[in-house]
Amino acid sequence: MPYAISSDGTKIYYEVVGRGEPLVLVQGFSWDLTAWHFQWELAYRFRLVLIDNRGVGLSDKPRGPYSLDSMADDVYVVVSELGFRSIHLLGFSMGGMIAQDFVLRHGDAVKSLILVSTMPHLEITPELRQFTEMALKLYDDFNMFTGALQVAFSEGWISRNEQVFQELTRMFFNRRMPKEAYVAQLEAMGADLTPRLGDIRVPTTIIHGEADRLIPIENGKKLFSGIPNSRFVVFPDAGHAVYIERPSEFNGQVVRHVELVNSGKFNEYIKHEERVTYT
Repeated sequence: MPYAISSDGTKIYYEVVGRGEPLVLVQGFSWDLTAWHFQWELAYRFRLVLIDNRGVGLSDKPRGPYSLDSMADDVYVVVSELGFRSIHLLGFSMGGMIAQDFVLRHGDAVKSLILVSTMPHLEITPELRQFTEMALKLYDDFNMFTGALQVAFSEGWISRNEQVFQELTRMFFNRRMPKEAYVAQLEAMGADLTPRLGDIRVPTTIIHGEADRLIPIENGKKLFSGIPNSRFVVFPDAGHAVYIERPSEFNGQVVRHVELVNSGKFNEYIKHEERVTYT
């Protein structure tokens, strides 16, 4: 199995598939690389690198604390292990925060950036801590897990895809991370990257679902406002896991982003907002 060893000795699992320019996918809070199932078709265009963040999947699961810096460095050791000098980097939710931190720490290795359903800072409020405490008490309760996962999708999508949602829920439940790692990942998102957004200079596409109930679209707008070289792509009616709800259109936007960067036309779309219609 392919592993890279991070600076603190943590083993980071990754998979590589396809040919072409490297596209590194960084997953969100508590989810492992299997959640990229609907993005495998991108391997026809790119050399996909899928990573299990520390704490999930087949990577090591140290007790913590974790930090964005450590998780960004985990991604960097994978990139270095593969010998890549220039990558397109895509991060979803917590993975988007990791991707922002990666660019700020290892910017020379990043050709372009895609930030999906993410934010520069997650406020760890008393209400969130209370919810987390309740979730941990009922961590092995499937019904509680199902209720929590529903927030990651739009209500409309769940009603139209009940069977798919149930299958995803069972898969995520069976692959859930240890409680200690769950808390460690959550607390790492308390870092605030807002003051440094202006230092992110690579071409950046921000993608957000307008019906995101978990990380509302205002967070994507903060990124769009703070990152100078950025464009904003809105998916009407889509929830937090927009890449699962709208895989065809989402994957098309990833390809379009890279084509704009490689053709030198990305600058024509800086500070441009567009909405993606259903196909």
